[in-house]
Amino acid sequence: MRMMETGTVVIGTGPGGATVARELAKKEKRVVLLEKGKARDWSVGNPLAYAAMYDIRRSRQGILVRRGITPGGSTMIYSGNAYDPPSFLKDDFGIDLAAEVSEVKEELNIRPVPDHFYQNYPGTRRLVEAAGELGHAMKPQARFIDSALCDPHCDKCLFGCKRGAKWTARSYVNDAVDEGARLVTGCDVREILHVNGMVNGVSAQTDDGPLTVFCHRVVLAAGGMGTPEILHWSGIKGAGTHFFTDPMAVLLGEMKEGSGTFREITYTFADESRKGEFVFGNVGAVNAFVAQVAAKNFSALPRGARMKKLTGMFVKLCDEPTGEIRADGSFHKAFTPKDEALMAQGIEAAKAVMVRAGVRPGTIAVAKGIGGHPGGTAAMGRVVGTDLQTDIENLYICDNSIMPVSGGTPPVLTLIALARQFAGKLA
Repeated sequence: MRMMETGTVVIGTGPGGATVARELAKKEKRVVLLEKGKARDWSVGNPLAYAAMYDIRRSRQGILVRRGITPGGSTMIYSGNAYDPPSFLKDDFGIDLAAEVSEVKEELNIRPVPDHFYQNYPGTRRLVEAAGELGHAMKPQARFIDSALCDPHCDKCLFGCKRGAKWTARSYVNDAVDEGARLVTGCDVREILHVNGMVNGVSAQTDDGPLTVFCHRVVLAAGGMGTPEILHWSGIKGAGTHFFTDPMAVLLGEMKEGSGTFREITYTFADESRKGEFVFGNVGAVNAFVAQVAAKNFSALPRGARMKKLTGMFVKLCDEPTGEIRADGSFHKAFTPKDEALMAQGIEAAKAVMVRAGVRPGTIAVAKGIGGHPGGTAAMGRVVGTDLQTDIENLYICDNSIMPVSGGTPPVLTLIALARQFAGKLA
């Protein structure tokens, strides 16, 4: 058995874990980062990422959840959209992240997409114009994207970014390592060790065999699905319930005439007027087609031969936290009646926009129940306090699992800001 010793173990390298590790390493703290996945750089920027970096699971009720298992976590495969923290963090828990959000936006140059990105997007522009004619406002989205490096006709954010235009938490992992942190990849954490209510280490399995890391502090940041599993295995009660995942419906249709959203970047525009219930926006043709395949909507497959005429949209639901993650990795997640009603309203609105934009109504296919932001499973007020500490002394959680309810929008900016504030308070 291999053994290590350190001050802090950080489990997971997504936006929460990578930020904590970076901030602690900058303060010359001893840090070991444990990551279940491997880098597999050969898959970045192409569909092989689905095999190399994705973990895709489906609930018994048909909800599909995608997450990234690789250094950088799900930021390697996210669209790169940046939303401010949900108001409940400040209103209900007294967590004000305004200063940290401002710092992160400045540091990472988070801005709405520039005009030149969509000047040559005929399909997306038609959707935006059609939405406006129907009383909706699809606005340019703030993103973790360096527009000077980005190819506006790439639309491969969900495969990873070969050009380095999209910020990912992998850059913070690299920063932490440069500051002296130790990174172990291919490391499957099996248990957090604790004695008399206090953390004293982590047990894991690696390619080289069992690994035990002794430490005085653990920051668990394995995500909304990984974190509750590890808590279950460690004999820590209360985790795994109240699961949400911001499920999407992805729509695909064929234009009557002219081109669709082929080679136009996904999620550059969105209507946020009903944020907290749902948001909807544009999807590139390839991503909209792939979503139909992922959801096993095989009737849409023949349309792949007419890819340049296809147009996509999404509806992202702020779902109720009614699911559960079990110790064996299986999970329960279904749409509640409220979820079904709101999703139906969102789909109806998106269909109307597509038809107004020139899509043939009879060609619209809907891939429903594709989740992307798992959380709620170790929430504040149930598993952790506002200091992010569990009942086990010096065991903290810093990922989307600590959110008590869904914010309904991508949480990456919130998690970076939260992790930065949290790390600043650690001795």
